Amino acid sequence: MNTPHAEQLRVVANIPVGAKPIGVAVGLSDVYVTNSGEDTVSVIDPSTNGVSATINVGLRPEGVATDPQFGICVSNGGDNTVSMIDRSNAVIATVSVQDLFTPPPGMMRVAVDHFLSRAYVTHRGSGRVSIINLSDEVFFAFPFIDVLGPLGVAVDPASHRVYVTQPEFNAVSVIDPEPNGVIATIPVGQQPIGIAVDALRRRAYVANSGFNIVSLIDIDTHNVADIDVATGSTGATVDSRGNAYVTQFDGTVKVIDATSGSVSATIPVGSQPAGLALKPDIGRLYVANSGDGTVSVIDLAGG
Repeated sequence: MNTPHAEQLRVVANIPVGAKPIGVAVGLSDVYVTNSGEDTVSVIDPSTNGVSATINVGLRPEGVATDPQFGICVSNGGDNTVSMIDRSNAVIATVSVQDLFTPPPGMMRVAVDHFLSRAYVTHRGSGRVSIINLSDEVFFAFPFIDVLGPLGVAVDPASHRVYVTQPEFNAVSVIDPEPNGVIATIPVGQQPIGIAVDALRRRAYVANSGFNIVSLIDIDTHNVADIDVATGSTGATVDSRGNAYVTQFDGTVKVIDATSGSVSATIPVGSQPAGLALKPDIGRLYVANSGDGTVSVIDLAGG
């Protein structure tokens, strides 16, 4: 089967982290979780299901993304900065994404294009997406791209296009890296937040917080289909088989089967689940529960 049996999908650990965890990203060996309530990042060791380190970053860290060459990028919505962390878990730079015209701090997320060595940082309050060059020794934000009310962000590694959710406009904007501009705006469901790209199957899954559907975008044609998930969603990710996983307001993760395009399983997790990320080498899904300060670890391999 394309999706594991529902009884195989289970939470095998609930790991205490910091206050109000939101973002999750998987590195070469560890898992990184932003604790927006206490300005830290928790580093989880998957072999022990415990926190091995805590990193002090900027104010109200929200988004997190990893790069195998560079390290970790953390977007701090409380002070309009991005903390750059190397693979030894040391903060080596703090990059400002504000200027004289940037409004007060707002919600921020980040995604990395590994092949172009770029980080794309959304800033919901200023209406722009900043670009940070990860290949330079001195990090700085490139001139930004105007996108109204941007929040969730994901990169298609095949085309290098960037997909950005716009909650106030019920839309996803598509950014082309050459010449760094918006080339399309795609209507989706109400108040989209999270987004995940399945590059192999040319799809993007959009978690809509305002209604009980996930929008499935054909990223070549921009056609959109609706998938009923029963309640509002916040985060999304996709595995190598094309199955999608979305966090739900009711404290669950829904599994969307790649073949049928419908929900195949519902997994109870913690309170107010937000970001989530897969560690494919061990078949585990990590879910940040912002309401209770934990990360749920889901076994996808049935082990």
